[in-house]
Amino acid sequence: MKLLKFRVWNKVSKKMHNPQAISFDIQSCNPFAVSIPTKSWDPVEKYELLQWTGLRDEDGTDVYEADLVLIDYEIYKVHWNESQAAFELISLKSSPAKDADILPTGKVIGNMYETENL
Repeated sequence: MKLLKFRVWNKVSKKMHNPQAISFDIQSCNPFAVSIPTKSWDPVEKYELLQWTGLRDEDGTDVYEADLVLIDYEIYKVHWNESQAAFELISLKSSPAKDADILPTGKVIGNMYETENL
């Protein structure tokens, strides 16, 4: 069974959290509530759910959706491609997208929510 991990960006407080639990609707499989440390359940609309890619960078850091990764002097954003049902890397310049399987050769330098200066 594949390990699923998430982190959540609180749209209101502008902070990243590791959720204690995420509640999903049984019929639709859609998330509807999130619990973070020191808070009980909040509606999922208050958060941006970011899934772990299943990969780690060159330093062993878990790589999540929306992370910014430096690979060969170029910065990429980790993005879920719905049509391909796979994570991909989108260049912050105009380079073509890359497959996420090259993530272990890069280094996580932030994420699109907390890293404003990139």
